[in-house]
Amino acid sequence: MTVGTVRTFAAAKAPVAVAAATMAAVLAAYGSTLLLEHATHLHIDSVIQAVVLSVTLSRAHRGAPIPDRLIGFVVMPVVAVASVGLGDLMRNDAFAGDAAFAALVASGIWIRRFGPRFAKAGTLMMLPAIALLVIPHGGPGASSTHLMWAPVIALIACFWVTAVQVAVERPWRAVRTKAPATATATATAAGKGVRVSTRMAAQTGIGLCVAFAVGHWLFPNHWSWVVLTAFIVCNGARGRGDALHKGLLRALGAAGGTVLAALASGLFAPRDPDTVVLIFVVLGLAAWLRQRSYAYWAGGVTAALSLLYVYYGQSAGPLLQTRLEAILVGGVIGVGAAWAILPFRTRDVLRRRAAECLAALTDVLRDEPHARARFESAVTELDTVYGPLRLHRFVSRARPHHADVVDALREMVPHVHAAGPDARALRANVGSVRRAIARRHDGTPYKRLAVDDATAAHAIDAGLARIHAIYAPPPTDFPAATEPSRTTEPSAATELSRTAVSTRGPESPEKARPAG
Repeated sequence: MTVGTVRTFAAAKAPVAVAAATMAAVLAAYGSTLLLEHATHLHIDSVIQAVVLSVTLSRAHRGAPIPDRLIGFVVMPVVAVASVGLGDLMRNDAFAGDAAFAALVASGIWIRRFGPRFAKAGTLMMLPAIALLVIPHGGPGASSTHLMWAPVIALIACFWVTAVQVAVERPWRAVRTKAPATATATATAAGKGVRVSTRMAAQTGIGLCVAFAVGHWLFPNHWSWVVLTAFIVCNGARGRGDALHKGLLRALGAAGGTVLAALASGLFAPRDPDTVVLIFVVLGLAAWLRQRSYAYWAGGVTAALSLLYVYYGQSAGPLLQTRLEAILVGGVIGVGAAWAILPFRTRDVLRRRAAECLAALTDVLRDEPHARARFESAVTELDTVYGPLRLHRFVSRARPHHADVVDALREMVPHVHAAGPDARALRANVGSVRRAIARRHDGTPYKRLAVDDATAAHAIDAGLARIHAIYAPPPTDFPAATEPSRTTEPSAATELSRTAVSTRGPESPEKARPAG
């Protein structure tokens, strides 16, 4: 069996393994909290909170080293206690409680600027608070007994997620590599000196405030649906395009999930145990299909929440239109916040992450230790921005397109494994592409490798040529004005630009640039 076949087989099994690990942790946390509820006479909301924390924590902790996992055992219990008080405040004083909720979530995003450990802590800070939006009636219970047991429930979720993932992933056997810095934590946006984490915090905080106000106004009994959707769209949106893409997928998935739950709701009576079984089945399928599209996850979670309300005795039929309207309103608020409040472009995030990939590729060609692992990790990070870019390419039909950058880097991965560190000309071309991405036009110009070079190096060079053609400036002099040298080979960017002009007609420099 070839290495490519093994990788394909492993990639096919990955979503199943991820979903199985997630549901194993969720079911273990559910069973443990259910026993705790019977022993201490807690409310059923405690069980729901444990399930929600396990689902969200499974994704937040996936692939994390053990020291990062230990952060959860410190942060989660503290925030769980605070979330109980926050839930009481949101019930008793909606204005103050909603403002405190938005401030907590925004601060969890803002502290990402201080590095990956703070980013991890900030993500964990938000999980107990977001659970308040999922639990029916808006809070985890008002009794002091629940306040005492809240950190225990958070620790149960942390323990089972950590135990299952450590057993499956075996992080102590993984090769230690320095992960590429993310645009969220370190980058400034569009040259204006404002960090992306600050922009995202402002977008999410203001978006949540608007969602709370509109939700209480239009949907007084189901305002949490508006707020939850606005949070999902805003949180982690990597630019305007990504926010719009997430909003569309959220709306489509939620609509499908709500309809399916409404059709299945007539089969179950309130407090029917079979409803609980179906909820876990739906969550498992959603976790498995999430690797294909976020729409499946949005639909599965919405269907699970709809079934949860059916379990509590609320008929899904009359709520169908209300739920869809609330989700659409929340999606519009989330997208509007990303586009109106300190916006930044998804293709700017792509520019930075593509530069990180090529920096790692330079280290590969220098034969530095663990450079290939860093390159693959950096290419994997591109998945977070590929969805909106691919959708824009499909709708606009523009060629070349910034989505082609992701395709080219993905296609390089198997060739990077086969390439040796002796391709000096290839390293020079990587440097030329990095300068083009950084909008620098000094240094050695890009020159394609000869066709008799090694196959792997030539394949990598073909991908570099595609990227260089996208980021290199359009030519200002045409053959009529400047006679090219007969002994100098034109650059790949010049050839592709001339081809585009000849086939589509003359265009302005702005229109000639790739869309995205």
